[in-house]
Amino acid sequence: MDDLIQSGIVIILALCAAAGIFLYAIVHLFLLELHALADGDTGFILASIGSVLLLCACYIGTGLWLRRTGRI
Repeated sequence: MDDLIQSGIVIILALCAAAGIFLYAIVHLFLLELHALADGDTGFILASIGSVLLLCACYIGTGLWLRRTGRI
């Protein structure tokens, strides 16, 4: 097998594994949110929503900073 094909297959498999882990984390967080909602634990729900919003704000801020400094 050609080295280029072999390395491409390895990269595709690694990306699929990372996507699977990411999707599992999203489903797990969603189930935790549902259990907290059923238990009436609003503190966990608010903390979870706040942390997700903070992560999104950091991601957007990084993109804006990279654009402003001309690195993309």
